[in-house]
Amino acid sequence: MKNEAISERQAIILIILFILGNSLLVGSGDQAKQDVWLAIIISIFVSVILYLMLSRILSLYPGKDLFDILEIVMGKYVGKIISLLMIWFAFHTGTLVLRIISEFTVTSVLDDTPVVVPMIFFAILLIWCLKAGIEVLGRWSEFFGVIIILIVIIVPMLSVPQMDINRLKPILYNAVSPLLKGTFASFSFPFAQAIIFTMVFSNISKIKNYNKTFIVGLLIGGGLLFLTSLRNLLVLGSNTISNLYFHSPTAVGLIDLGILQRFESTVIIVFLVCGFVKVSICIFAVCNGISKVFDFNNYKFVATPVTLLMLSFSFFVYKNIMEMKFFASKVWPYYSFPFQVIIPLIIFIMAEIKSRKTTAKIVTK
Repeated sequence: MKNEAISERQAIILIILFILGNSLLVGSGDQAKQDVWLAIIISIFVSVILYLMLSRILSLYPGKDLFDILEIVMGKYVGKIISLLMIWFAFHTGTLVLRIISEFTVTSVLDDTPVVVPMIFFAILLIWCLKAGIEVLGRWSEFFGVIIILIVIIVPMLSVPQMDINRLKPILYNAVSPLLKGTFASFSFPFAQAIIFTMVFSNISKIKNYNKTFIVGLLIGGGLLFLTSLRNLLVLGSNTISNLYFHSPTAVGLIDLGILQRFESTVIIVFLVCGFVKVSICIFAVCNGISKVFDFNNYKFVATPVTLLMLSFSFFVYKNIMEMKFFASKVWPYYSFPFQVIIPLIIFIMAEIKSRKTTAKIVTK
């Protein structure tokens, strides 16, 4: 990603939209039931530690991405093996988002249209975005990001007449076990998925403070997700939410302000924009990783095959929406933990050790 630059503001908005992504539609931390709002708050605080660690890794090696850093701290061959694992993780994450987009499209938007038709057009947009580069995605996100944030803030306010504060009760009714499960699930999806940004943020010279970029993006994105989840809980209740695949459209569909009705379209707009950004970042990471592992000069020429492969994989990776929901809620937190926490932690420790040894050598000289 040589000579591509996005501003700090654009990077923050990309992280916000990435966090919202598909979690805005399907929810996060539902295992906590009526304590989901508390689970999200705790997971945000836990994620701060991870984000500071990711920021430190990038700050130790300016102008390098995760794939470059892996080869520096682990050696060429081990670094490439770990890089392949991280490429797979980014690819699988993008596949999951694409599948959610296709399921939502076929069940809620274009139920009489073969799902492959809208998804092909979606893939064409993704390929165009990848060919244009992350700089264009940053500028595009900066424009739409403000609109999305305003929609996410305003729409819950319109749902106030349908809200019932009693749906938050009883707090911690089933002790802390469901809360911990919900916190872990919310941490792994979507907050810890930000590890993918370390595969993309290289040679982006306008980002001077990675701590600010990651933490501000986390707090705003997490705050908006908290607001949406709280709205869904107060409007629908935890029992209803547990029986739904897509929470927000149902909650927003209950808004009735006389002549102002049918606000589901706002959910569709927000989801498609955020989902587009999330998939784009995932494919950027995959293409960048492939170019680094196989020593290609440019990542853009693999954009088309990677996008089409991800789209094809999304159609058969799960048999149906029930299997997809089961994997996302029951399997994903444990499956993703090594990619999101263990590998970054090992890289962080090794990078710190290597950096201190280099500093000590310089001082002794």
